[in-house]
Amino acid sequence: MLSKAEFRGGILAISAILIVVLAVVSATPGLPGELLLQSLRFHLVVAGLVLAVLAMLSGARWRGLLVLLAVLVGAGHGAASVWSYYERRAPATEEAMATFRFLSFNVLTGNARAEELVEAIIADPPDVMLVMETPGIEHYLDRLASVLPYRIGCSQSASCDISLHSRFPISEGRIDKVPPFRLERLVSGRITIDGHDITIAGLHLSKPYFDQASWVELREINTILGRIEGPLVLGGDFNAAPWTEPVALLAKRQQLIPGPSMPATWPVRLGPFGVPIDNVFTRGNARLLTLEAGDNLGSNHRPLRAEVAIYPAP
Repeated sequence: MLSKAEFRGGILAISAILIVVLAVVSATPGLPGELLLQSLRFHLVVAGLVLAVLAMLSGARWRGLLVLLAVLVGAGHGAASVWSYYERRAPATEEAMATFRFLSFNVLTGNARAEELVEAIIADPPDVMLVMETPGIEHYLDRLASVLPYRIGCSQSASCDISLHSRFPISEGRIDKVPPFRLERLVSGRITIDGHDITIAGLHLSKPYFDQASWVELREINTILGRIEGPLVLGGDFNAAPWTEPVALLAKRQQLIPGPSMPATWPVRLGPFGVPIDNVFTRGNARLLTLEAGDNLGSNHRPLRAEVAIYPAP
């Protein structure tokens, strides 16, 4: 059994490692894996708070307070990133001109509950649906078309990944093959609701262990989104939390506006205590009235359902 001194020493050693990790997360020096660590920033903060308390209870009062201070600095840095999003979420001053329901869902290629998933969507269909890893429900796309008859994406199984489905006709629809891997990772199209146009765009970024790939993808996506005029809804699987540096930079450049909250979507076992790597944002005179995570239905991601409002242009 560890002595009290050994336990205290172990806690302080782990605390020192965690503080170094938080420093790397905040400074973003370009090390491999830092994007993943940035997504876990607030989980690291919680772990740091526990370590600080344990250090103080084990007799290292002042060193525990130093650990606490360092962890709070890391938390403040992350909170500032989140706050920058909500500074852009100005309250609407006029009545909405149109509203619609939006669903963003990485359904998982090889989903064993694909038929059940599609039937659940048909039972409570959104007006517009963005799908990542569409091969997971590819055999049921005709069934899905009974409620969402218009589609962009996944015309060829070999290159299929992202697709956009709508109850309304889609104009100016396009799929972009985003560098560096040149995969079909960006879809966009314009729909008209009650006489008002809005563009829906969806993305599926590479996994976070390809750190530089995400930067390249988002640089290209920023250019493409910059050409889109009028109100915009941007959703998808970012494979990173909104407070990670590349996603936050895209949000700043495009003036993306968050929903009322940022629900966790992965890993599904953690439920609301996971990480919001799937996101929905708006731009211009569109706003998310609600944003909620739902049942994963066999996927390794929770879906996001939103109610979107279009307001008069300022």
